[in-house]
Amino acid sequence: MFTCCIAIKKLNENQMTQTSFYNIICVFSLLLLICCSLNVYFFNNLQSNAPKNDVRNGEYAKKINPNQALGTKSNQIITRSKAIAVQNAIIRKSETLSAAFRKRNPKYLAIKLDLVNCFLPKPYNNSIWKTANAWLQANEVFPYNDKTIGAVTSAIRKEPIRSIKNSRRGTQLKLVLELPGPQFLLFKPSWYNRNDIINGTVYSGKDRHNSEIVSFHLAAVLNLRYSPIVAGRMISLRNHMEFADDELRRTMKVINNQQCVYGSCHYCKSDETVCDDPTTGMLEGAALYTIPGKIVKHRSPWQRTYKTELMAEWERNDNYCAMIRKKLQYNILLDLIDAAIFDFLIQNGDRHHYETREDRLLFLDNGKGFGNPFIDHIDILAPLYQCCFIRHTTWERLLTFSGGALTETLEELNKLDILYPLLTKEHYLALERRLLYVFSTVSLCKEKHGNKIFK
Repeated sequence: MFTCCIAIKKLNENQMTQTSFYNIICVFSLLLLICCSLNVYFFNNLQSNAPKNDVRNGEYAKKINPNQALGTKSNQIITRSKAIAVQNAIIRKSETLSAAFRKRNPKYLAIKLDLVNCFLPKPYNNSIWKTANAWLQANEVFPYNDKTIGAVTSAIRKEPIRSIKNSRRGTQLKLVLELPGPQFLLFKPSWYNRNDIINGTVYSGKDRHNSEIVSFHLAAVLNLRYSPIVAGRMISLRNHMEFADDELRRTMKVINNQQCVYGSCHYCKSDETVCDDPTTGMLEGAALYTIPGKIVKHRSPWQRTYKTELMAEWERNDNYCAMIRKKLQYNILLDLIDAAIFDFLIQNGDRHHYETREDRLLFLDNGKGFGNPFIDHIDILAPLYQCCFIRHTTWERLLTFSGGALTETLEELNKLDILYPLLTKEHYLALERRLLYVFSTVSLCKEKHGNKIFK
């Protein structure tokens, strides 16, 4: 470089010619090439002398085999890609469904009228709980067409409270209300406003009390009468404190002149309370009729891992349903497919367990529905698109409520509850969109397997 500078100086002193100028450019280019070559040489030399994370060095390989780790990740990526491909196919199919799936079936009108007449609030007498308890059969919690349903929901809303205690069932705050009879209700308080959107995973957030009420109505519309009878109810924590047991009373406190409670449960925290409304002095919530009899709890075959980095067996195994068919009673598997459709419509992705009564499935704990109307977690439908069969009666009922009839009927029932409005317009639109996805899923199964998918 020093020599080059001297050469340049001399050339300048001698008033270099045009030819000399071009020669200097060539020299500079040559020097630049040499410098780059030296950099590459030193970089490669450093790399060759650095410790290697491979089997020859041993340090890294003893902890994690890089090839094995890469293979596991690759398999997960491939598996997730397959799942995404299935879900995308369902979405694409919904866009090309025949017009019949988007039209209103005139059969729904008579059913809607019957349901509204059944759900209309009605007077009741002292034998109302005896009537409700007599409804319990192996395959239903409430009857198909009985006008006494409106009397039971009225009793759930109005009967005086004799005692209140904390429920240990589940992981979130629930209250047990004792009414005359005696009859016990499970009370799920309001944590959110109707317009609140729950972001995050499909199981994020606390239970939504309005989801429990709407789920009861939806179960009636779809003739999947395995849900508990639910009605909206207002209670006053302040006025009912005298009926609270000691355990619950210890979790009640006044915040900003509001009576609040946090309860005792797995996720209950003293800094997360529900409180009476400062204007009305009341706390709204969903009151659930307690289903009598022996209820057995089972782990769901389609349970999530609740870890984003860990996939469940049903997410990895293409032949998962064939394996489950060998383990479960056929009726239970059909019930789980009904439940998957039901859960997909409300977007309840948290059915990690399911309950049975007399070997038939119940639709309990529907509070995780209606969290985000702008997202559809299609993997909730996994039991349907993996098994590719469905009860013929379920399919016919879904077809009856196509083309907007589902949400029209559902809103008519929602209007009969004292906590109406229960859903926003966006949630009703989401229900109709998801119904089309159910139609497209069954249509894809039918294209592959024919009419034998209907059981």
